[in-house]
Amino acid sequence: MIKKIMCVFFGLLFLASTAYAERKRFVEFTSHLKNIDVSKVRLDDDVWETIKPYRQPLQKQFLEVPKPADIGVKEVFVQSINDGKYIAFRLVWKDATINETPRIMDFSDGAAIQFPVSGEVFPEYFMGEEKAPVHILYWKAWRSKDKKSGFQTTKTAYPNMTTDIYTFDYPVKGTGTEKTQAEKDIFIPGRAAKNPMSFPSKGIIAELSSAGPGTITSKKVDNTSGEAEWEEGEWSVVIRRPFTVNDPESVQFKAGERTPIAFAIWEGDRMESGGRKAVSPAWAEVEVENK
Repeated sequence: MIKKIMCVFFGLLFLASTAYAERKRFVEFTSHLKNIDVSKVRLDDDVWETIKPYRQPLQKQFLEVPKPADIGVKEVFVQSINDGKYIAFRLVWKDATINETPRIMDFSDGAAIQFPVSGEVFPEYFMGEEKAPVHILYWKAWRSKDKKSGFQTTKTAYPNMTTDIYTFDYPVKGTGTEKTQAEKDIFIPGRAAKNPMSFPSKGIIAELSSAGPGTITSKKVDNTSGEAEWEEGEWSVVIRRPFTVNDPESVQFKAGERTPIAFAIWEGDRMESGGRKAVSPAWAEVEVENK
């Protein structure tokens, strides 16, 4: 009897230690304090060479439809720095192809980092909950192409297409035929519906709110900047943001504190979009170094 009890005890101890070890795998990396202006840090600045990347394993999203059958990106490497006022994250992952156009049936490469809005109410790591929303910083490759080459339109996506008359794009001559852009936009469904994708964006990082799967909304704030580059089968993305912003529904960082963070990657060549994505299997924690 005593042997059975001891076996059960050590078995439970082993399981507890294993569970703790698994949890520790995703617990923490550091946003290192650096004596530079982090609001202007670039992708290839020397400062990144001084920081060992944190390897974040990824798995296919398995909770909500549509689910991917499999994923190509199985890990992302993350670095972070701060200057006491701004924080930056650098994400690097392998992707053999570059996908950056918004054409029909094309899928853009992308990445996102997610934070809980409140430090008091801790949500599930997957897209937040009704009473515990999350804040998402969202990059898509087509945004970077827009910034580099100009806003992509139907004409740039399909340069050899032919069309019939478009009310908003047809050269009519005569008195009273001139139209304002607002009047033309009525005949462009995406713009008429105020779809953010139908308008040029100021930067390459979108800010989103979510209170659970299927509840994502675009935030009307512009606090985050970034840049991205694809080279030799690898994406690198830098996301820069102030510690604090004038928006109660945004993440706020504090020196010396830990902030939960989760990641997602989309591989356009595998037709990944929406719920078809690679995600981190749990919250990680980033500790903001202050000395």
